[in-house]
Amino acid sequence: MNDLWIHQFGIGSGSGTASITNVVLLNERDRNAITANPDFTAVRKVEFQGDFNTVEMSGTHLTEFGLFATGLTLNTGSIWFREAFGSIVFDGTNELQTLVTLEALAG
Repeated sequence: MNDLWIHQFGIGSGSGTASITNVVLLNERDRNAITANPDFTAVRKVEFQGDFNTVEMSGTHLTEFGLFATGLTLNTGSIWFREAFGSIVFDGTNELQTLVTLEALAG
């Protein structure tokens, strides 16, 4: 894969302020390859999908996720996008599917 393209979703339980110098999530728990081919059907938009099963999510207090552009090794690479929110607790009975749409706007 070309390292300039997004091909991973990461999830974490970090809290605090993200900085422009961050290259990982604040407290990354897991990272998976995107699960579907990126959807480029809309003009200037692309959608990425990430899936995490019940085993991966069990015991997670999810507070952040992000999109990454490098190899499959946890805690390496550049983060392209990060979203933080209030904690969502996973008890081992829930899966997670994330969809992120990035849009290029004319300036």
